[in-house]
Amino acid sequence: MKTILLILLISFQIFNAQKREFKCEKVYDAVKLIDQSKFDEAINILKECEKIDPSDYTYPYEIAYALLQKKDYKNAISQLERIKSYSTIQADYYQLLGNTYDYDNNPKKAIAIYDEGLKKFPNSGRLHLEKGVMYEYEQPEEAIKIYEKGIRVDPTYPSNYYRVSNLYLKSDNKLPGLIYGEIFVNLERTTKRTQEMSEKLYKTYKNAIDIKDEKSSTISLCKVISVDVNSLNKSKVPFCMMFEASMMLSSLGEKEFTYESFAKIRKNFLKEYSTRIKKIYPNVLLDYFKKMEDQKVFDAYNHYVFQIGDEQAFAAWKEKNEEEYQKFADWYTKDENKLKIDKTNLYIAE
Repeated sequence: MKTILLILLISFQIFNAQKREFKCEKVYDAVKLIDQSKFDEAINILKECEKIDPSDYTYPYEIAYALLQKKDYKNAISQLERIKSYSTIQADYYQLLGNTYDYDNNPKKAIAIYDEGLKKFPNSGRLHLEKGVMYEYEQPEEAIKIYEKGIRVDPTYPSNYYRVSNLYLKSDNKLPGLIYGEIFVNLERTTKRTQEMSEKLYKTYKNAIDIKDEKSSTISLCKVISVDVNSLNKSKVPFCMMFEASMMLSSLGEKEFTYESFAKIRKNFLKEYSTRIKKIYPNVLLDYFKKMEDQKVFDAYNHYVFQIGDEQAFAAWKEKNEEEYQKFADWYTKDENKLKIDKTNLYIAE
């Protein structure tokens, strides 16, 4: 059974209510009651709504969610199975049904439901996420493939980046985790998961970059692979090797790894990317860095994005650079300056 919290499904229909009207407006009261854990009262209202508008699957869907919260999994499944033929059901239906089967200790059936949903909604990032979670603990490599497929079909859905980043960061091939994780931070801002990822990214870099002195450093982010040196002129050098080499060059001149020195290293690295890596391995995240650098907000971003990794250092920097930080914040919060990612420029680990 999944050990993560059930993704909040209840309000999928309700949050989109402004786009359509419900014949039974009491559905809003039912949602409030469920939020207050008054499940039986909510179910009674939803049953009345279903009598008023029996063709709308929202009401039995919400009844099933309330039953799930009561841990009455059998009846929740029954509610959902009886409306499977409704022509209006969306991907969230299969998400809730699969989750309910999983909570009822039937993971094989849960996977089958997610697969059934993916046949109808192949571009659903949510369904790829749920399916990936089913494999995460026993078959992490399979989970990675599923999450990455979810990213391919739904590049702006944050949770697949979050889950796949955590898997890579636990492995000996950490670079994809760092890139996926930072993309996640830019897609899902100012949440608890964002704060968690901010700290994790910073600590991963800190543990991987070992600065001996101003002329010597080592970095360990990549899985060890064998490369035929005789073929390097005929094919591309692996991205991770180029990344590590560029990061090492960017750290020269620094005496130790600190919150401040890392910001400088990242700025130097961006130059390396622009001149050496981009033409071979264009990267949507690193291109976003360049956009920030052109607007003179990249240094502030580097302090912002890793702030949970060293909150004291961030507070000290912010106090001394309030004007610079505010300029960044004003730029960063505008819709036109958000990370733009789609199927043409997405990042998938090599």
